[in-house]
Amino acid sequence: DTEQKKQLNFTSLVSTTHEIPKYKCVSAKNAPYVKWGEDNNFPDYLFELFKNSSQMAAIILQMKNYVLGSGITSNFHLKIVNRKLETFENFIDKLVFDYLLYGGFAFQIIKNKLGQIAELNHLDFKYIRVDEDETKVFFSKDWSKGRRTPLVYDRWDVNSNSSNSVFYYKGQLTRECYPMPFYISCLTSLEISTQIGDFHLNNLLNGFSPSCIINFNNGSNISEDVQDEIEDAVKEKFCGTENASKILLSFNDDMTHKTTFERLADDGMIDKYNNLQQTTEKDIFRAFRMNKLLLGDGSDNTGFNKQAYLESFALYNKSVIEPIQREIEGVLDISLGKGSVKFNKFELDWGADEDENTSKLIE
Repeated sequence: DTEQKKQLNFTSLVSTTHEIPKYKCVSAKNAPYVKWGEDNNFPDYLFELFKNSSQMAAIILQMKNYVLGSGITSNFHLKIVNRKLETFENFIDKLVFDYLLYGGFAFQIIKNKLGQIAELNHLDFKYIRVDEDETKVFFSKDWSKGRRTPLVYDRWDVNSNSSNSVFYYKGQLTRECYPMPFYISCLTSLEISTQIGDFHLNNLLNGFSPSCIINFNNGSNISEDVQDEIEDAVKEKFCGTENASKILLSFNDDMTHKTTFERLADDGMIDKYNNLQQTTEKDIFRAFRMNKLLLGDGSDNTGFNKQAYLESFALYNKSVIEPIQREIEGVLDISLGKGSVKFNKFELDWGADEDENTSKLIE
């Protein structure tokens, strides 16, 4: 048996599964708040996707630019909204970003003795939780295993007399207590998009190992310690992009015990990943209802086309951007006062060749 084990010294490959966090609201035992996701980390997962998916980051940030337009018009009485010297425009910028990433936003409203708004503080939405009645808002920068006692605020409403409350908005896509991001249907594709990049990077850095086998004949007589040393030496000398085209030298006692080198047949994995990348990319842009052209990414055959961009933007602006602008404007009218925010239309300066038709398409 021992001799057979030496001869069958293969590495076991175990198939693993990866479960994507699900959107759900879960009542927490012995806690006054509702968990956002099974492990109370769903918004953190969305933020990690944003950081690791170049497609998602590009789309979210471009949407933010479109929603903010060419600036805002406001009659809100505060130009500097808090002690951090944050401007009202910066404050709105953060709310729009949270809305696009998480589906909602939250901010603290502090009033003076006269009942007037004296300070506004944006609250990073991934740190927010609420109770089942949605009357209390909890804030903590670390929800893992309850390491921190969260701050507790009254939720702002139209009849609120509290001098320190939090306005909590969860969007219009859910009846649960937490918002649902509008791109939720493509979470799997977003996850795949981050893994494809890792695959190509690892394939590049470890290009030697998947393409060939080095057989050390009569190697069953080599002790495990020596086998480990040989494995480390091979990795150090020949794996990775920096070691491309190096010569492999084999020192043998005779032809009978020579080292053999076998190249594995190409399994087409890279082509499979490239095809998968194209499929997931389509799914992502479909979920965000965006055309690649709106990111400045033209057709592979024709490149960037100004007229096509204008037509795509006109449709996207009417069907996606303007509804978001109206929704946020209406919500802030209620909490901060009528006319507190009005998003100006997004405009592009095309230079001297801009004509009347271009202006109409932008509008």
